[in-house]
Order: sequence, then structure tokens, then C-alpha cells
Amino acid sequence: MDLFSKTKGLGIVHALRKANLYPFFRILEGSIGHNVKSSGKNLVMMSSNNYLGLTHDPRVQEASIEAIRYWGTGCTGSRFLNGNLSLHEQLEKQLAAFFGTESAIVFASGFLANEGAIPALAGEGDYIFSDEENHACIIEGCKISDAKVLVYRHADMEHLEELLKTVPLDAGKLIITDGVFSMTGHTAPYDKIYTLAKTYNARTYIDDAHGLGVIGQGGRGTASHYGLPADIIMGTFSKSLASQGGFIVGSTEIVDWLRHNARTFMFSAALAPASTAAAMKALEILNEEPERVEKAGQNAVYFKNGLKELGLNTMGSPTTIIPVFIGDDATCLGLCQTLLKLGVFTTPVVFPAVPKGHALIRCSVMPNHTKQDLDIALNAFAQVAQVIVTANASPNTVALHDELKKSSPAPRFDEQPMSATSIN
Repeated sequence: MDLFSKTKGLGIVHALRKANLYPFFRILEGSIGHNVKSSGKNLVMMSSNNYLGLTHDPRVQEASIEAIRYWGTGCTGSRFLNGNLSLHEQLEKQLAAFFGTESAIVFASGFLANEGAIPALAGEGDYIFSDEENHACIIEGCKISDAKVLVYRHADMEHLEELLKTVPLDAGKLIITDGVFSMTGHTAPYDKIYTLAKTYNARTYIDDAHGLGVIGQGGRGTASHYGLPADIIMGTFSKSLASQGGFIVGSTEIVDWLRHNARTFMFSAALAPASTAAAMKALEILNEEPERVEKAGQNAVYFKNGLKELGLNTMGSPTTIIPVFIGDDATCLGLCQTLLKLGVFTTPVVFPAVPKGHALIRCSVMPNHTKQDLDIALNAFAQVAQVIVTANASPNTVALHDELKKSSPAPRFDEQPMSATSIN
């Protein structure tokens, strides 16, 4: 068999493109953060990870520009060898101070942080306990670790305890969870995880990519939200901190160990100066202006209340990530295309990103969304609300992904009960 024969197996992509329902790689022609331009049309951005709205803050932009002027555009090597800038060291000190930990380490991306730290910390003879809905980079880090990985049902503390009981008390154990789950906005039950960790002699690791800047005192994330420490907190700069890159904070011993054992740190080019400076300035702004977190929360309450008045299910999200439950994959894709026509950029989430029959539209709000922005979005949802309510009442648990994999001809989307695509 030809090695590349597998590359012909993108029938689902071709079918979605033909039906004008392909929701990925949309081209943005301009952005000011909470508003974007696509296909020549101005849209309200309601599906960004720019949780503090800092990507276009003049202070962040200027810090990035100044870093390029002083340091150039790249580091030309890994931090382990020739790319370790004083700028990186400054950012790490600020991160440690912000989270109240002894030390911090900055990676070139959040994915690389998890992919490098997890196998460096948990090896042969150790055990990892991972929430089944953890992010892909956690899963990847677990896969390449020599530790035994035990996956517990999402946020199911009884199941986690059952698994912990199967492992010797004196064995090395690491419990890993997302702090805020990116699709639903739900927080991990870290208070219970912390108690179990103490009971069964385990260490805790929180991926707070979506918690930083969103929950906790001054946006300090999940551990702060519960008022309990974590052994390791991982985060990213690509969301609340308006840049790119990732980091881990913890004890000096843990961080120094990662500096010399995390392969994705040792063998990756260092984070670019512009990105480092932007993240540092955004962190300073968050530290000095915690009201941004409060304002984002107020906008979230306004938007969620508006959706609830329309009879829509926001799945009980307590954060600024606001899912709108749909159910049916095809309807979800069609609704997002309709919302786009109505001036609102949203993101559909379908199987396998969520269980079959649990498709949703992922929204999020920023502190710099105006009331007019939110009202435009609510008006758009009002125009498709009946379609959503109908889809909720009779969820189709057959995933579109599976339908298009069958040998029979792919379904014609215009014959499916998804009238949202024809709403004016």
C-alpha cells in the first residue's frame, strides 16, 4: 500500500466544504480583538481565547515592538545553549511572584510545556491520573511518559479515588487536570482533588491555560479560586496574556529539574523576544488592573442571562467561556454559518471533540466587548433560537463524522432538518 494513500481519506472535509459548512481555517482579514473582519464583513468575535482583550492594548503592542528593536526577531537557539535572554528570566520572576511560587520556567508554547514537563516528572514505576476531558497536549505528554496512565471519568471524584486505591500508597503519583475545561467553561473540582491527593500521597498538576485571567483572585486561576495550593501550575500566554508561549510554576527544585530534563525545553528554540515582552507586559497589566477580570465576568453574566431568556442551554458554565448546547452535529455547523451571516463569529464543537449528540457552539466574552457587541450577538442567537430549541428536544446522537465514513453516499445537507442554514 502506498504510504500516502491515507491522505485521500478526507471525505468529511470535502463534503463539508461542498455544503459550505466547513467551519475551520476561516480567514481573518483584520482584527481589533473583540471585532474582526472576514470575507470583507465586520463581525463581533464571540469565540476567542483573548479573555482579557489585551491583544490590541497599545502597551502590549509597544512592549513587543521595543523588544524587536532591542533583541531582534528571534533567539536563534534554545535557552539551554545560546538563546537564554535576560528578558526570559525577568518574565519567569514575574510569573513566580504573581502565583506566589518559588520559581517558573517559560516554554516556546503551552503544548510544549505539557509535552515536556509530564514525561520529565512521571516515569517508569510512577502513575498518572488524568481527567478524560483533559486537553490534547496533556494526553500527548502522558502518552510519551513511561508512567502508567489511569484515566478517570470527567470530574468524577469517586472514580478517581477508586483508581487511587489500586496503586501502592508509596508509589509516585501525579493527578493532572485542566483547571477550566475549554469547551464547557466548567472548573475542575480541585478542592476534592486536593483532598484525595493528600489522602493518597499524590502530587497535583493543574493546566490553567483557560483559568489564568478568568478565575481566582485577580485572575490567578484554579488553585487561587479554591484557596488551595497546587504542586505544579501550567499556563499559556496565548490566551489571557495576549502573546504565545507557555510556562510552569512550582518549587525551585521542580523547575530546575525541568530545565535539565524537559526535552521540549532543552531542544526547542527559545520564545521569541517580541512574544516574551508582550506576555510580560500583559501580566503586568493583569496584576495592576484586576478589574479586567471582574468586567469580563459582568459581560459573561449579561450574555448568559440573554441566552437563557431565549430558552437556550448554556450548560451551567460559571466562567466567561459560554457554551450553547445544540446536540446535533449538522445543525451545529449550519447554525454557525448562519450566525456568521448575521455578523457573529462563533465556533462549532462537534464529535469527536465532544461526545456524540452533544454538539455545542462555543462562545466567550472579553472585558472590552461593548453592550452593543453583546446585543448584536444576542439578536443573532434570537433569530436561530427556535432551531436550537428544536434540536435540543430531539438530539441526534449519530455523529456526522460517522455518517460520512459509511460506504453509502454522503448525506445531502440540504435534506437534513437544519433549517438554520436558510434563515435570513
